[in-house]
Amino acid sequence: MKTRRAVTEALADTALDLFDRAGFDQVTVADIVAAAGISQRSFFRYFSSKEDVVFGDRIPSAEEVRGELLRHLDDLPPWDALRATFRTAAHQLDADQGHWKRATRVICRNPGLRARYLEKHLAWTDALAPEIVSRTTPEGPEAELRAHTMINTALGCFDVALMRWSDNDTDHPLTALVDDVFGFVHFPRP
Repeated sequence: MKTRRAVTEALADTALDLFDRAGFDQVTVADIVAAAGISQRSFFRYFSSKEDVVFGDRIPSAEEVRGELLRHLDDLPPWDALRATFRTAAHQLDADQGHWKRATRVICRNPGLRARYLEKHLAWTDALAPEIVSRTTPEGPEAELRAHTMINTALGCFDVALMRWSDNDTDHPLTALVDDVFGFVHFPRP
């Protein structure tokens, strides 16, 4: 008997394949359950909506991203710590690239899903900003502005790498793209 996690992942993969081929809005829950060979009732035991199939519990919470940043801030300046944080995320996505490439394409092609993804970015910014501000000099309003600029630039870099990776059929790792894109940006140390 399959574990709940295995069934959830198999069902998500079936749905993502349909979303990726036909478009998120064109695929119904009835289409998903028909392809998966289960009932709608069974579908709703695993997911509360189609959107939850795409996002599930796999996208890190703000606290998880903050925790990863804190692991790097003791040894690295803020910009480098942000780069290391998103490199770790990229490494995790590389480990299941088939799933994540499809999920990213589906998110990027649907305005509603893209908006929900950007809400996660806002939560990450709120969680990361105090940590970056506290390590930025000089203190004061300039430190907050500098921290928000760094964080939003890092999120932009990650998104550029993620979109390029998801649209590419090669096995080029996302971690390498993150390194490349972050390498285009330099924040001088104050």
